[in-house]
Amino acid sequence: MGLEDSLYSELVELRDGIREDRTHSTGRVPTVCTDEALREMAQRVPTKAEDFAAIPGVGQRFVELYGDEFLSVTKKYAVTAARGSNMEQDVVRALRELQKKLTNISRNNRLLYMGKLYRKNAFDLTSIPSLETMNLLFGKKKSLKLCDSTKSAEDLKIFKNLTELIREVNRDQRDKGQYDLYIGYPFIEGRLPGEDFDVRAPLALFPVILDKDAKSISVRLDDSRDAIYNNALLLAFIKFSGKNKPLPYNVIEEYSAESFMSNLATFYESQGFPLKLSYSPLTPFIDYREGEFPKYLPGDMKVVHNAILGKFPSYSSYIQKDFDELLAGREINAALSNLVKDLNQGDFYSDMPSPLSLPALREKGLEASEKDITYINTLNSAQENVITAVNKEDELVVHGPPGTGKSQVITGLITSAVNNGKTVLMVSEKKTALDVVYSRLGPLSKYCLLIDDTSNKDQFYQQLGRMLEAVPPRTGSDLAALSDSIDKDVSVLSNIAETMYHEGPFGIEPYKLYSMDKWLNLEDKIEYEKYKMIKAAVSTKLMNLKYKEVKELTRKFNDRVLMTNFNEYSECLAKTPWFAIMKQDLSEYNIGEMKADLMNLELQIKEWKSKGAVSRMLSKGKVNRDATALLDKYFVSYNEKTIQTVIDDPKAVIDALKDYELYSSRATVYNRLNEKERIYGHVIVALSKESGWTFEDSNNNILKYILNEHLQKFDADHKALLQDIQDFDSIVADMDRKINDKKNITKNRVEEILQADLRYITESKRRGDIVRIIENKRKWSLNKFLSRYSFEMFKGVKIWLLTPEVVSEIMPLEMGLFDLLIFDEASQMYVEKGIPAIYRAKKVVIAGDHKQLRPSNLGSGRIDYSNEEDYDEEEDEVSAVLEEESLLDLARTRYDNILLNFHYRSQYEELIAFSNYAFYGGRLYVSPNVVEPERPPIEVHKVSGEWANKANVKEARIVVDLLKDFFKTRKNNETIGIITFNVSQRDLINDLIDDAATADPDFGKAVNKEMVRFDNGEDVGLFIKNIESVQGDERDVVIFSIGYAKNKDGRLMQRFGWLNNKGGENRLNVAISRSKKKIHIVLSFDPEELQVDSSKNDGPRILKKYLQYAEAVSNGNKELAQSILNSFGDNRWVSSPTVPGESPINERVYNALVRKGYSVEKEVGIGGYTIDMAIKQDGRYILGIECDSHIYEMSDSTRERDYHRQKYLESRGWHIHRVWTSGMWKDPQKEINNIVKAIEKTGPRSSR
Repeated sequence: MGLEDSLYSELVELRDGIREDRTHSTGRVPTVCTDEALREMAQRVPTKAEDFAAIPGVGQRFVELYGDEFLSVTKKYAVTAARGSNMEQDVVRALRELQKKLTNISRNNRLLYMGKLYRKNAFDLTSIPSLETMNLLFGKKKSLKLCDSTKSAEDLKIFKNLTELIREVNRDQRDKGQYDLYIGYPFIEGRLPGEDFDVRAPLALFPVILDKDAKSISVRLDDSRDAIYNNALLLAFIKFSGKNKPLPYNVIEEYSAESFMSNLATFYESQGFPLKLSYSPLTPFIDYREGEFPKYLPGDMKVVHNAILGKFPSYSSYIQKDFDELLAGREINAALSNLVKDLNQGDFYSDMPSPLSLPALREKGLEASEKDITYINTLNSAQENVITAVNKEDELVVHGPPGTGKSQVITGLITSAVNNGKTVLMVSEKKTALDVVYSRLGPLSKYCLLIDDTSNKDQFYQQLGRMLEAVPPRTGSDLAALSDSIDKDVSVLSNIAETMYHEGPFGIEPYKLYSMDKWLNLEDKIEYEKYKMIKAAVSTKLMNLKYKEVKELTRKFNDRVLMTNFNEYSECLAKTPWFAIMKQDLSEYNIGEMKADLMNLELQIKEWKSKGAVSRMLSKGKVNRDATALLDKYFVSYNEKTIQTVIDDPKAVIDALKDYELYSSRATVYNRLNEKERIYGHVIVALSKESGWTFEDSNNNILKYILNEHLQKFDADHKALLQDIQDFDSIVADMDRKINDKKNITKNRVEEILQADLRYITESKRRGDIVRIIENKRKWSLNKFLSRYSFEMFKGVKIWLLTPEVVSEIMPLEMGLFDLLIFDEASQMYVEKGIPAIYRAKKVVIAGDHKQLRPSNLGSGRIDYSNEEDYDEEEDEVSAVLEEESLLDLARTRYDNILLNFHYRSQYEELIAFSNYAFYGGRLYVSPNVVEPERPPIEVHKVSGEWANKANVKEARIVVDLLKDFFKTRKNNETIGIITFNVSQRDLINDLIDDAATADPDFGKAVNKEMVRFDNGEDVGLFIKNIESVQGDERDVVIFSIGYAKNKDGRLMQRFGWLNNKGGENRLNVAISRSKKKIHIVLSFDPEELQVDSSKNDGPRILKKYLQYAEAVSNGNKELAQSILNSFGDNRWVSSPTVPGESPINERVYNALVRKGYSVEKEVGIGGYTIDMAIKQDGRYILGIECDSHIYEMSDSTRERDYHRQKYLESRGWHIHRVWTSGMWKDPQKEINNIVKAIEKTGPRSSR
């Protein structure tokens, strides 16, 4: 019985008990509630009284009379769903350490302290009449013009400064999903009580939007977001005053000019925060440098009427709230405990531990089986293994190098979980990551809630509205049967591999035998006679030998000296068989003695023969005794025949002894041979005599016969398997059809499941209230809505895509609230940001790439208790090199790791080959190019730029020219991005693009349109970013401005900022792996000018190599490019050596196709992941040919080798044909004809 049925039974029992008690006490039978209402309760599992408001058939009277009794039962089952354990002390210490790092209570948090205003982040509104600003804030004025660049130099300066502010907030919105532009009014200034900490911060924040045209900029209120009080200020106040209380609801629901100040005071004073209000016009903001801020006593604070338009990011106050609650509860789940236990900061740049290998996956039972996976998009074998692992393990790290389909596997994980009735939370700080997964979910996305900014109410209610209106398709297909059928196909393919490509009874993989020998045509009379002769000579004992033994015999007897000695030994024995029974230790002297003894015996026999018959008869015994005595002296054994031989003709024996020395020396060689070797040698000798062949020919023919006999036996025993090989293409095609069917059925089935779960909302008693709130013009805040309708929402919505801050802001801190939690871009997330989400989960997947960016102090929102000097925001990027341990870094040392290794992003392998070799040890599968592009995939543009004021004007101008050319010449509406190596160069390029857009309206229109370009909800627009913020982005074309150059004195500075630091090369890896089709590099120096040999870290050396590689590709120098790649050493795909003596089929196939007039290239591809050979026609590879031996050596995974590899190559534009060694052995012409047919299928053959 499941939990739901158990709960239902217990609720029925409770209800019936209540009825009985009430009947006994009152004499009346109360209704209490219906069976249908109890079933709803069992399904929804209410845990608090207000949850009953959502359950059909349950009214307020029920809640008042019986609610507590029923909740006592349902709560037990809610707890059963997720069990935790008490925190150990080391876990408590670790969480406290992480909590200390969490919130930015420092002077670089603009919600706490603004010493002075920076043009990128803030603008003082006192330049505008106070009344107009107040009218804007309190709704009496819709818009307020801030500047007109044509009026004055001052207005032009304001226009430029506000333009920078617009860029900053837009950049944040694109990267993080948060639009943090507010007017802060009024400000509090002073010193917090209980701590030596100065504050100068806004008390209220009014959301606004800046509108810009070619000449002017205006500001207006943003009705889609709420005005809020400053909770960051309250959090600092609570922390420093030693209090422990929850943060209040900080949305300003209603306000007017008349009531605002009194409401403001009421809010803060209710939190114990004293305010001394005063009423005055707006006051100009005074810039304070270090040491100039007024000296206040602790607790001494005043309200100042500053009104500042600016960026006010909200950092991590809600995560802090979760930490407080989590530590107070002292209960923890296994995933979180396993993560933070024994917390220490090791070398997070280390490559250890490495991802699980295929044997390790098998050992853990994590290799994919079709029945274990569901999917709505095409997956590869690595992605399938991830889904299988998550089904069987509670914690996993997924390494996703650039372009390896991380979002695809996340989509697969979500689909699989929902299909199994689970609730999923995906978390990422990168808006791009959330958008991409939302897009990949396709029709299922309408059942997701993507929330990256809780202030964006319109987005939330639009999603919820679409969700409630969704109507799913219907499907009756059986997924289980389809999965079983696919698994059977895989089993057939696995059997081919197990039988053909693993060692068989003969001691060798059969496919290797096929490649060594040719089919024996017994219909040929000469071949048949030859076969009969060898068969008669070869003994059964030789046929029972293993392959290695036969090969060793063949090798040994190819020694001409050995074979000559063996033959001479055989001839000696044939001539004088009794040599074999003579003593083996006879010396030359002994042989001389024997001859003398024989001569004496001969004389004695002559004398004996000369006697009369009677005397001969009487003395015969003595002759026999003397002969026997001689034989005893020199022979090991003998018989009557031997005695008679010596007596009949001792001279013949003496004459034979002249060969004994030869025999003796050859016998020494012979005696060293074992029984099998002696048998084999005798067969060679016998066969050579009968056939007239040389010993070498006999030896080789014996080998061929034995191999052929074993092949013939294998052929006869495995007819079904060989038929499966012939049917291989149709099996794979059938498997592919079933997989596509399964994708479509799964999509429909999962949509049905998601729709069915929406009943918790659509059938709620409060559905009408929910719909009214969605339709109302004045929307509730997300916090208010989700707090009120949490019961319906968390039961009804199964897929949530959120940022870490949003998780803590809107989700109750309940252990096991989500069945599956997935982090993306975890290499850029601080450990502490992920803690609250992990607590809410039963299973955790942490995805990222530790060869990409780590978290840095740049905009991190981390706590900093140091006494900082004035924070210079112009130096933002300097702090970015202070990397910290990420969630991924910690998790990969605690959880199992799986690597995604199929690369999809780059259309041309040159674009990713450098990353593959330099950062991933050649472990990525990268498809060779099907077509060589008209121009190199990487082009280097050399300019004579100069480094001045941290920027390079000439490079920036070339970048603008390249952008113009891109808009004019693009053919397929390609996307584009611009990456710089520092902020100053980025801002310069932005300025020059704006100038060019003003001068050329058509260019301006193209830029503006490209900036806001989306594809299925995914941002694919033009970006201009520095290297710190480009992770997760991809575009068809990427332009790099390196920026660095010689200064006015002609000196090339060797300081490359972030690149010089440990791990700095990871930023380079991110930058160079963003492009799909083309990279332009604008460069102002020769790479050879970089002096990097003495560099402490790898970054400068790798940059130099990359620029050298880029120049080699740009110049078409493939050999130089390859040598640079090879300089990194480790390459996973170096082919294993072939068996000695093996004759690979590759050459046979190649030569046959060349003879037919085809243009054939071998080993196609830059990296080790190459295609054996390919047919080239009109500058394009029309067919890739792969020999089975190479493929089976590369991979032991059936799904990867026989299905995914081919599908991957086909997805990259290849047509692939597999050649089988068994086919080339039995009928090579047929195999070649099959290749020709495959070529003809690809299209007309215009030329060879």
